[in-house]
Amino acid sequence: MQVPFGEWLPDLPDHMNPGSTQAKNVYPAANSYRPWKNITQATSDALTARCQGAAAFTSDGGNISIFAGDGTKLYKITSNAIVDESGGTTYNTAADGYWDFIKFGEVIIAFNGVDAPRAWTLDSSTDFAALSGSPPTFRHAAVINNFVVTGFQPTARTTVQWSSVNSPTSWTAGTNQADLEILPEGGAITGITGGQFGLVFQENRITRMDYRGGNVIFSFRRIEDNIGAVQGKSVIKVGNLVYFLSENGFRVTDGNKSEPIGNGKVDRFFFNDLRFALRERVRASVDYENKLVCWSYPSISSSDVDKIIIYNYETGRWSIVELEHEVMFNYISPGFTLEELDDYPSSGSNNLDAINVPLDSDIFVGGLRSLGVFNTSHRFGTFEGTNLACEIGTGETEVFPQNRSLVTHVRPIVDTTSATGSLTFRNRVGDSQSTTSPVANMHSTGTIPFHKSARYFKFNMQIPEGTTWNDAQGIDIEAIKEGYR
Repeated sequence: MQVPFGEWLPDLPDHMNPGSTQAKNVYPAANSYRPWKNITQATSDALTARCQGAAAFTSDGGNISIFAGDGTKLYKITSNAIVDESGGTTYNTAADGYWDFIKFGEVIIAFNGVDAPRAWTLDSSTDFAALSGSPPTFRHAAVINNFVVTGFQPTARTTVQWSSVNSPTSWTAGTNQADLEILPEGGAITGITGGQFGLVFQENRITRMDYRGGNVIFSFRRIEDNIGAVQGKSVIKVGNLVYFLSENGFRVTDGNKSEPIGNGKVDRFFFNDLRFALRERVRASVDYENKLVCWSYPSISSSDVDKIIIYNYETGRWSIVELEHEVMFNYISPGFTLEELDDYPSSGSNNLDAINVPLDSDIFVGGLRSLGVFNTSHRFGTFEGTNLACEIGTGETEVFPQNRSLVTHVRPIVDTTSATGSLTFRNRVGDSQSTTSPVANMHSTGTIPFHKSARYFKFNMQIPEGTTWNDAQGIDIEAIKEGYR
């Protein structure tokens, strides 16, 4: 009897669960789960304090710049170093606040919702400086059409204000189409996405912005009532779709209506696991190569960010990763010269042979989009380390309907001989579940021996940390049919 590893469905009961009851430290692929890797430190330098936001951009000249911010400073990651580029200013980012960055032309705008926004011109600036033109202080922003559009000002949380056309440094209302709009209902603004049209997320509403020009400038049309986004950086645009976390769960919108993607799958699990007091630390990122939207968040078992819930936006499957870190962000690899590789942190002392990251890794190849991360030591890195220890579990089922079974062997369908297996079993749905210790002595036939009699079984597979493998697809079960009782 072969049981494939279906989609992770923690919101459903274990009994007769049509998917998987556990998918930890893996990410979902088309018909398998694949390993999630540990963090590899990419800089020996560190931020002064917890990273509260980061981003990467490419200039018109093809040069890549990576920025980050903590509570009081802004930084640029250069080669293997982290350089303070605060420009002599000390910032006041809230303890649970965050830095965000947007690009307008060659100007990078950094903002944290507390201090006046800062600006950096790619390929020419040496420090962040004040964004000129008397802009507002804001928590959310995006480029919509040819405007910088902002939302959530400290004393005007429902105000949308935008710059003059084609100018991020001109903000006088009535000048070159600069203006503002107050959204009287829907609660505080919780996110903005851009493009040819914009979406303004509030606590209980989503509004679409379309450029009209003339005296109208932008039209505002509600596309959702009683559905909005949770505060934080939980809103992310991927292609023409926007994924977000609402009080109703995870959803996606095309700019006309939204649909649930986590209902009956992971929503209940997530809200039970989220440390709600730290919900503003939830942050969305996208892995374009593997078609994943990832929300990192602090769980109830931690006082900081320690988990990542992952959604494959092509297959609709989910998984979970348990890994302490500070911030995940969308990263563009700047590339390394041979001389810079000599100084790569993991190599120790100018020793290429000591580098523990494959030389064809995204971190060394310039211009590739992947995921960046700051570890709990405030150092920048990528997910290029060894594979994390993982576990995948099936739903609970009767191997032989209406009968007990004696399970004698299980065969993990995975491309490693290091996998271990365990059985979770009970005789009545009302009984507490019991689980065997993981068994490691896989036979040359690929089977793991058991001798367990019960009515209901779950089959669990574990793979130790550091094991090399690519795809876990399911479990093959060998069992003997027993009697009704």
